[in-house]
Amino acid sequence: MRRFFVIVLATAALCDASRGVAIHRLSPADADKLLAEGGVLLLDVRTPKEFQDGHIPSAKSFPMMGFSERLKELPKDKTQPVLVYCGTGIRSAKAARVLYGEGYRDVYDLSGGLRAWIAAQKPIQIAPPHGQAPSSP
Repeated sequence: MRRFFVIVLATAALCDASRGVAIHRLSPADADKLLAEGGVLLLDVRTPKEFQDGHIPSAKSFPMMGFSERLKELPKDKTQPVLVYCGTGIRSAKAARVLYGEGYRDVYDLSGGLRAWIAAQKPIQIAPPHGQAPSSP
């Protein structure tokens, strides 16, 4: 049974490579390096309340509720790398598959989500309550 899964996974990876499309799972350290390179669209697929409570700097709130319907809001250039994350990695895995299905070439999924990001002591940003300007430090 285990051998079957290895064969299926290897076949899926080859199919992805032949289409020039990939979903990459990244550790927080690797995601941080990717973001530092620039040019990456960072999507937080959690709820607006979760986003407001804390998110990765430069992330755009793009909740899973209505995700497919909002795809038209994303850049038309499907070669631009897209990094998605949620709280633990479950919702972002689904979002990554949707993006992949829509033809995005380089889709990245933050392994372990925001929990892993925080555990790795990476920075987060807290959004001010709706309608309030951010306060100065």
